Amino acid sequence: MKKNKVVTTLLACVMVIAMLPGCGSAATGSADNTAENGDAGADGTEKDDLKQAGLGGLTMLYDDSVWTEQPDQETDSSLAFADKNESILGVSCSKEATYQHPLDMISMAEQIYATYEGYEEIEAPAEVEVQGESWYEWMIRYEENGVATVSLQRFYAKNYYVYTMTYVAEEAAYEAGKSEAAKVMNSVVMSVPGNEEAEEKAKEFLVGTWSIGEGSEGDKGYLVLNEDGTYNWYMDSSLDEKNMHTGIYGCDVENATLGFGEGEGVYLVLYPEALYVNGEKSMTGSPKYDYAFSLEQGSDGSYPLMNVTTFDIYTTFKK
Repeated sequence: MKKNKVVTTLLACVMVIAMLPGCGSAATGSADNTAENGDAGADGTEKDDLKQAGLGGLTMLYDDSVWTEQPDQETDSSLAFADKNESILGVSCSKEATYQHPLDMISMAEQIYATYEGYEEIEAPAEVEVQGESWYEWMIRYEENGVATVSLQRFYAKNYYVYTMTYVAEEAAYEAGKSEAAKVMNSVVMSVPGNEEAEEKAKEFLVGTWSIGEGSEGDKGYLVLNEDGTYNWYMDSSLDEKNMHTGIYGCDVENATLGFGEGEGVYLVLYPEALYVNGEKSMTGSPKYDYAFSLEQGSDGSYPLMNVTTFDIYTTFKK
């Protein structure tokens, strides 16, 4: 039964991400002390002889009298541990083709879990802070080989890098291992590469007001990109804040997967935080939207902007 659960846990972790190379390999060893690893003791992990495990830009502490590593079930981009009840704690990472958002990762994971017998969401995704970093936590129940199973998962994303942690147990054993799993999850310290230099280069092109539409007067709205990483996308030419979505954005001057190098295009991802329609606040249908600007300027001064997901192409003019 344990092997099946290990495989299911790791599949659940990795099927929501493409497992592209680049997040780094796994490593384990002794931790020098908890203070050097994010003050994990504040979250209940207080033993001096904790082991340290690492995966890419993630390091964590665990009690090896509780958790036994499962090296035969691991890869360069995943770790797996089991407790005495054969409950599993799994970690996975990848470097993706586009910037990621945990809520989008959860949405993809839900599509997979919805195919399981008896699937139900126990706790909706909620943002949690772990050692100064933002994760999203999600809890579900489903049946595996007719056995009721509960899974607590956490998702992390920073630019192209994504990490998933999953504690999965038979429902009858879930509570017995939950607190120990939480100690490990709460000890996690992240050190993921940033992309600040490329983003600053991209902003040189992006920052400003963009007219969207065939003409230069925003017949399909205006996209305003600010130097501080915030944006407003107005739905029509009136620039009315009652009809727009607003949030933050990320960017890059190259993206091999999208087919352009530096000087050929600019990658833009929008993370909406609010949608206003006739003054009523709600949320957009997705936590992120990916776009690619072509730097090949038209004779009319326009730049093509493509929605990477839908392949819709907009004519844009910088004001």
